[in-house]
Amino acid sequence: MDRLIKKFSIVLFVLAWVLIGKVASATESSQQHESNVQVKHIDMYDEKRQRPVKITVWFPAAHDCSDAILCLAVNTKLDQGAVFSHGAMGAARGYNWIGYALASQGIVTVGLNHYGESWVYGQETIDMSAVLRFWERPRDVTFVLNQLSQNFIKSGVNRRIFNRSMDWTNVTAIGHSSGGATVAALAGSKLELIKAQKYCATPASKGDKSCGYMKHQLAAAKEGYNPIESFQDKRIKRMIAMDPALGHVTNENSLKSIEIPVLVIGSKQNDFLTYDTHAGYYAKNIPQAQNVVLDNGEGHFVYLDKCDHSYKAIGVSICTDRAGIDRSEVHKRIYPHLFGFIYGN
Repeated sequence: MDRLIKKFSIVLFVLAWVLIGKVASATESSQQHESNVQVKHIDMYDEKRQRPVKITVWFPAAHDCSDAILCLAVNTKLDQGAVFSHGAMGAARGYNWIGYALASQGIVTVGLNHYGESWVYGQETIDMSAVLRFWERPRDVTFVLNQLSQNFIKSGVNRRIFNRSMDWTNVTAIGHSSGGATVAALAGSKLELIKAQKYCATPASKGDKSCGYMKHQLAAAKEGYNPIESFQDKRIKRMIAMDPALGHVTNENSLKSIEIPVLVIGSKQNDFLTYDTHAGYYAKNIPQAQNVVLDNGEGHFVYLDKCDHSYKAIGVSICTDRAGIDRSEVHKRIYPHLFGFIYGN
């Protein structure tokens, strides 16, 4: 019976993200007409890892051009860019509020969809153990940055990605939940996945839904994840982690070694991740990290676009926030912190 319940929960979780995709598509369509910002989805393929990497790009758009996939407007900031990593089992399309906002200010924003987790590859590709096969996430980002830097993609017909040259050595990395841990790894953090079993057996883990992935954490650790391996990418010049996960297995000394500017935004009254173990842990241990605490009942999924379905992730609603919480208003309060941090660093 327990297995059936878990299997049913996983199916519901995947269906929830599919529905989020439909909501995101509708958002994309309506917002496209409100500004010169457009969103396009591009398929890439990492031949070395035999791994597909789909990206979602929000960008200031010019009129169609024949020599590139994406035509950048004259107000595009060519001296910087942004990459975004979604939460576990999610997709970049669930964060249009960030992509459109950055692109409206001229910042090309590239959202990654991590294979095995993201529904954009099809339900048949979903693998819950991919959540803690964590090393693939930062490698995805580094691969995409290599492609963007080359400004070239093999996609049927070989084409340039952008019609104008951009500097992809000056990148803001943004992530939510597992995506927050991903951008931290790109900044120099290191994980010790084997710590998960000990932590999840302690009273401190009570209320920490990340322990629901326990069996996958152990499987990932047994696959030979190397805790001393570094995924740091020097092109990442600043990092924004929104309610980041995996604090319970992140090496403290590696966080203390991070030198780039960091902004951590976390929900204090968290309904999914315990604040002190995750967001609070990152903020405490990263030197000079700027810390924004949401302390009015905001939950873990408030960082996603608004949605209206009833699906849950490990018992926590993806779309329904606590009484009195307006997700759009929360996003409006976050914007000044995002732009203040980016422009100030």
